[in-house]
Amino acid sequence: MKKCILGISLLLAGISFTIAQGVEFNGYMRNSVYTYSAQKETGSDKTELHTRLYQTLSANVIFNQMGGWQLHLAGRILTDLADSELDNVKRFRAYRLSISRKNLFNMIDLEIGRQFLHPGVTLGSLDGLNLNIKPLKWFEWQVYGGVETHLLRAAKVYAVDEGAVFGTQLKFKRMFKSNISLVYLQKNAQSETQWQLAGINFSNYSIKHLLVLTQAHYDLVNNRLHRLYLSARYQFSPKLLINAYVKQQYPQIYNTSYFQIFEVDRYLLSGFNVVYQLTDRYAITGMMQGVQLKEGYGNRFIAMLSDRHGSFGLVYETGDLGDQMGALFNYRYRIMRELTLNLSIDYTRYRFEKRYDYENQLANAVGLSYRFLKHWNIQLEYQWLQNADFKSDQRVLNHISFVW
Repeated sequence: MKKCILGISLLLAGISFTIAQGVEFNGYMRNSVYTYSAQKETGSDKTELHTRLYQTLSANVIFNQMGGWQLHLAGRILTDLADSELDNVKRFRAYRLSISRKNLFNMIDLEIGRQFLHPGVTLGSLDGLNLNIKPLKWFEWQVYGGVETHLLRAAKVYAVDEGAVFGTQLKFKRMFKSNISLVYLQKNAQSETQWQLAGINFSNYSIKHLLVLTQAHYDLVNNRLHRLYLSARYQFSPKLLINAYVKQQYPQIYNTSYFQIFEVDRYLLSGFNVVYQLTDRYAITGMMQGVQLKEGYGNRFIAMLSDRHGSFGLVYETGDLGDQMGALFNYRYRIMRELTLNLSIDYTRYRFEKRYDYENQLANAVGLSYRFLKHWNIQLEYQWLQNADFKSDQRVLNHISFVW
């Protein structure tokens, strides 16, 4: 770990000293300490204590004198003080390592290497090539292909058999006051097609103050509707906004993926929001949601007061899964110019995971963020959780960041 940290430091120092005129260099380095302890509700009263150390680097180099080519890199090193036998797959993660160029031949954006993509459908991290061809102002064609790196994003080159991905997206922009995208994505693993999604994304603003959104993606492998999202937002006045929506989807993953905590079961969510600007400082939001899960149907009613610092809301949940009053609180307040206080509370019930607890769940977090010496920032957060699995679950998270 010390060698890796030293190597990163020398790399940054070398780049800093050798940067020539016309080369831009930006990014951040972060050292994080994450300590958590948990005590089981039943059985042994033994408390498990873990302390994890993370070193993160993210950097971008822009070569203006070479036509604007860019180099991107981002990675993380993990050390678990309670697990000395942590394997390299968990210890090292490579989030991004790529080169890119915008407006090549005045019409092409490209990126080669490890990158994150969301090409109209949920994809994730990809080792490969992404091309955006823009021959006309109103038309864009995206083509991409490579190997999916999934959640682990290990510092290695993934084999093609682990998840070969290719797809395309046709974008028609500002046509008849509409934006339209036609999308296709296919993923093969172990010589088997796991995903074959085709669909359309559509937005229309032809009626003044009204925005209509539609997403419809069909799974050709399983012959089912993979995702459907309908939304209509209308601005009645500068103070009053109403939004109604319906969302039906399967989890954006497959059975054999790393995400074994999920079931491939669909859910249906519908609701509407009303937002009213009380004053220049305060707004109130009313929300009603209905959710249909395999376990049953439930309703949520939320009333929320918000300002520029955050929001506070009361939640009432009822239905087949039982009744509960809950609360949501998320606030960020600047005590002084360099010092900021964060406080959040989540006391709600409905989740979309396979592990679906109907008991009360409470999550608290309070933190401080302090910026000093122009490029330095330090954050400290204490978290306390209560749920069906643990009698006590306490965590402390610290970040020290250098941003340039």
